[in-house]
Amino acid sequence: MSVHEHDGPSPGGLTLPALSESRWLRFSTFTAFYFAQGVPIGLLTIALPAWMAEQGRDLAEIAGFSAVVGLPWAIKLIMGPLMDRFTFMPMGFRRPWALFAQFGLAMSFVAIALLGGLEGESLVLLTTLGFIANAFAASQDVAIDGMAIDVLPVEDRGRANAFMACGQRFGFAVFGAITGTLLVMFGLAVAAFTCAVAVGLVFLLGAIVIERPGERRMPWSPGAAAEVDRATEPGVGSYMRQLIVVLFMPMSILLIAVEFLNRVRDGFAVVVQPIFATIEFGASTEVYTQANGIIDLTAAVVGVCIGPLIDRAGAKRFLLGALVASAALHLLMAFSQSLWKDSTFILPMWAAISFAGQVIFIAIIAMFMNICTPSIAATQFAIYMSLANLSRTAGMGILAAVGGGLTTQDNFIVMGGLLIAAAAMLVFVREQRPVV
Repeated sequence: MSVHEHDGPSPGGLTLPALSESRWLRFSTFTAFYFAQGVPIGLLTIALPAWMAEQGRDLAEIAGFSAVVGLPWAIKLIMGPLMDRFTFMPMGFRRPWALFAQFGLAMSFVAIALLGGLEGESLVLLTTLGFIANAFAASQDVAIDGMAIDVLPVEDRGRANAFMACGQRFGFAVFGAITGTLLVMFGLAVAAFTCAVAVGLVFLLGAIVIERPGERRMPWSPGAAAEVDRATEPGVGSYMRQLIVVLFMPMSILLIAVEFLNRVRDGFAVVVQPIFATIEFGASTEVYTQANGIIDLTAAVVGVCIGPLIDRAGAKRFLLGALVASAALHLLMAFSQSLWKDSTFILPMWAAISFAGQVIFIAIIAMFMNICTPSIAATQFAIYMSLANLSRTAGMGILAAVGGGLTTQDNFIVMGGLLIAAAAMLVFVREQRPVV
């Protein structure tokens, strides 16, 4: 497959097809950007909370740190409409925003690397810089999701979601393990700089790849906007009216409620899991992050294998099964306290919960994509995802407020109950399948 002659060569003379021309380039590019989203998750959500727990920080403090650092994912509510309404079409419909956000994410890690230690006021600065890093990561996520909706054929969305979810999972699995080890061995500066290098490499990929033939790779490059028939609302008023209508459709509200319950559970898990691993199970930060990396990598591969099945059989069926299975696993954990230090029990349970979580993630994204209206897809999908991430932050905030009164067993029971409630609500959701 070749690009058009007016599509200038990429840096170094490399010639690639545009995303619109190559299925596997779309899959690989979106997967790489999702991998980059996993890098800050690995450091800020996996490695640092585990390190803090091992250093004796209490549950409320870890939950507060995680809640503040995770809060910027709500920026999708702002960035979605901004990206829909303001574009630089010669470089593509979403790509300029993706490059801007990716560069900002890399620079945020450089700033964290220059911070130094984690004590006293440095922890406040780290929380602030982590907030900024996640703001750029969330912006990149919005841009890539919008780009995916724009260039992915509907028949490829389930498989693409699987690859993208795999990429993010690989990102936080690998960098959770790497930064967890680097934090212990060399400190925060080396861990953060390693993240900056990885994110920077993905930025270079984004600088090479274009959305459609003939577009510019950089603002100063030759090229022009591709002629694409996109239905857009001419006025802000009509745009907002259409957005409100689709968001408040019954199926939309139900699916938001299902994801709310699931993501509140995720918020609990972000805090409970590293504390359980280091305090109850007795693992060190290094052992925990490395084991977490292996399990998450395996879960990512499982997700890729399931993607095509979701396309054929429907996302709702997989989502319902995964929610019920995960609920059962959480309740089994709650009532198996005598086995909490037994690795032959804990590791398979941990892996099974991760596998179920990956299926939930892939299936529910596919369901949200399928109910998006093309003319407002970036905004609509961004709102769905920002609400999901706000729900996760809410879970962390709830745990920070009441966590002192809950035992580890109580936390597992609550998480299982949330998943049961999500599965019960999903029964009433009528799946909207794309026509291909």
